[in-house]
Amino acid sequence: MKIPNKKLKSNPTEQEKDQWFSTSELLEYLGISKAELDQQSELLNEGIHYKREMPNKPGSQVLWRIDLVDEVLCLPIPPLEKEAMLKAMNNDITCN
Repeated sequence: MKIPNKKLKSNPTEQEKDQWFSTSELLEYLGISKAELDQQSELLNEGIHYKREMPNKPGSQVLWRIDLVDEVLCLPIPPLEKEAMLKAMNNDITCN
């Protein structure tokens, strides 16, 4: 499954930022609900699969490594649904 496009930056620290995605982007990519993610949370490790946007603020947004989370959860997605999700995430949907 292709990870959502984020433009690569020439600066390595900016590239590192682009590897992290919001919870809503993660849920859309995986096609699961927040409740389903919460059920699987024991499989995910802070600093590897997710981190806080501002580590010193406990209420700050959680950011996710979609590729690593997907690898751990290995959710089966039917091929047509997978293709539709990828097109939607990459804004490749056309209406004829």
